[in-house]
Amino acid sequence: MKMKDHKTVEEIFALENLDANAVTVTGIPERHVEAVIAIAKLFVVVDHENPDFQPDFTKYEQRKYSPVADMGSPSGVGFSYYDFVLWNTYSLVGARLVSESREKAKAIFENYPDLYKAFMVYQREIK
Repeated sequence: MKMKDHKTVEEIFALENLDANAVTVTGIPERHVEAVIAIAKLFVVVDHENPDFQPDFTKYEQRKYSPVADMGSPSGVGFSYYDFVLWNTYSLVGARLVSESREKAKAIFENYPDLYKAFMVYQREIK
């Protein structure tokens, strides 16, 4: 489900007078930098796509949606949208990445899969 007014990450950042390519992360192992930058960009994208939604985890009746990915192989091949998850009375995801509808959650995932893949797929080096 493609969003009708789909914007690039760079366009969304520009709306806040920011440069998506200027996001930097220091103080963590290099192997995690790309994932942290991707999730930071997703925070801004999810805010943009849910401008009037304020998730409140003290309101159990408020529905909150987050995409779930089919991870495929460890290398990320086949990484794709699998389903949405509805969180009612407790949360297994952070409030920053929930949407007000399953359609928005799915559309965000389908429009920005590289950001989800960058922070979700991790091939840990075993010593």
